[in-house]
Amino acid sequence: MPNGQQGSYTNTVPQKRVVTDRILLTDPNEIATISVLGLDNSSKFQFANPPGRQYEWLEQRYNTTTLTATASGLDASSVTTTMSVADGTLVNIGDLLLLDSEVVHVTGISTNTLTIVRNVSGTQATHHTSTVAISVVGNARIEGADANDSPYTLVTSGTNYSQILQRSVEVTATDEIIKRYGIPSLVDREIDMRMDELKQLLARLPYYGGRTVGTASTARMAGGWDTFITTNLTTLSGSPALSQKHLEDAVEDAWSYGGKPTTLFTNSWGKRKIAAMFEGSVRTERSEEMGGVTIEKVLTSLGITLNVVVDRFCPSNKVYLIDREKTGYITLRDFFYEDLAKTGDTAANGQIVGEYGFVCAAEKHHAIISGFSTSI
Repeated sequence: MPNGQQGSYTNTVPQKRVVTDRILLTDPNEIATISVLGLDNSSKFQFANPPGRQYEWLEQRYNTTTLTATASGLDASSVTTTMSVADGTLVNIGDLLLLDSEVVHVTGISTNTLTIVRNVSGTQATHHTSTVAISVVGNARIEGADANDSPYTLVTSGTNYSQILQRSVEVTATDEIIKRYGIPSLVDREIDMRMDELKQLLARLPYYGGRTVGTASTARMAGGWDTFITTNLTTLSGSPALSQKHLEDAVEDAWSYGGKPTTLFTNSWGKRKIAAMFEGSVRTERSEEMGGVTIEKVLTSLGITLNVVVDRFCPSNKVYLIDREKTGYITLRDFFYEDLAKTGDTAANGQIVGEYGFVCAAEKHHAIISGFSTSI
């Protein structure tokens, strides 16, 4: 039994605790991909029918304007009037082809052998290697000539699957009636918490989704960006620091296919590196109370502006350059709560369920950079 003076450090049990009357959470619920892309993009992709567990979108690209030679013999003094290419179906009679600095005119096609006229458009014949890169830079037809077969592209379809997300809520009757600081209803609180958690998982789908058809015994899964973007992939060797050149090169890769990335998704490290890239070239006002810069947009040399989105769920060693008009979530069933059959002495026995899909069309219009250092 104590005696003497009693202070605040003894007999603390009856003391009222200082407790906020609401629950403060560290907010991991920024769900950047959902905020930027939106959850229901069905109208953007013009689905003829409401999406189901499998859905498709149609794509068609323009004819390619690049091809490759396969036979040598074109040098500065050559009078050769034929050349071989890897795929003659990509060429049309009348096409003007750029080989290095020389332009030639196609006057005939026999499978992969082209009949050409050299030194056109004011250019001079020069030596070309057997694998010279060729660009179609124009077309000039003879007046009154008969029509010839022309190359064309086929309509293709992209396919993905819906993904079901679910969390259960079960609270005993006693637990619900106990009074708590900041929680008028434990059931409502748990529903809100589980709903937020599911949104966080859905926000990860573009980065980690792996397309799986699903069966009666296996779950369907929606593919994300890594599933569809297969062309403009820059995997840096040696783990260098992310640089402005890396961003510019990736934008140019997408641009060369007719794309125009609008949004850059990155983790905190990528955001820091982007801020460091431009901290010496931003306009600031003097302040004695604040230092540092934050970069929300990057203007590339091609005139394409990238909105920089920092996302805690983005892999730390990847940067995604995305055309928002070609990608997004689609909603089959928005998140909802429903009571299940009551079991035991419970105030709530239910579940939250949602079903969503994801579209990434025109994969060549996007780009991914990976392999950069996350420590320098």
